[in-house]
Amino acid sequence: PENTLESARSADAILLGAVGGPQWDDLPMESKPEKGLLRLRSELELFANLRPASIYGDLVEASTLKREVVEGTDLMVIRELTGGIYFGQPRGITGEPGSRTADNTMVYSEAEIERIVRVGFDIAGKRRGRLCSVDKANVLEVSVLWRDVARRVAQEFPDIALEHMYVDNAAMQLIRAPKQFDTIVTGNMFGDILSD
Repeated sequence: PENTLESARSADAILLGAVGGPQWDDLPMESKPEKGLLRLRSELELFANLRPASIYGDLVEASTLKREVVEGTDLMVIRELTGGIYFGQPRGITGEPGSRTADNTMVYSEAEIERIVRVGFDIAGKRRGRLCSVDKANVLEVSVLWRDVARRVAQEFPDIALEHMYVDNAAMQLIRAPKQFDTIVTGNMFGDILSD
């Protein structure tokens, strides 16, 4: 609601818990709690989501992965949060039952990519100096642009090692050898999936 948005705008900080749940799965898209979350992100320009992942010694055995694979994992996923497929237009479901189609559009501008990639370089500079940009440039034009912008911005950060990785490989590598990563920067959908 508007009053929630205004309260958030006037606050010095916002603490937000989990949003959504199975009891709301059957609501129309515009009535789902996640729509409110997306609106807060968009209206407040909360474009950079920092998602650290590290393993604590006492919890190593709680992992389904082998100790030698996960022990010492310390990485940061930087997820772009206000663009991409979750916000792109057109979107929706059209047609009659039995012949419906659905559309979701992935859109990123150079400015959106540049601002999140800059956050990635900044964070990587405060960590171990390695940034992995995750995309799907072999099949998505959005990712081709993403890589182009990341390479251009990288020229301003000569002390940061930039590599690119396809999202499907990144998912496998996070399970196979998570310690190879320092800082990951990626778009909204890929960041959502990989960091969860």
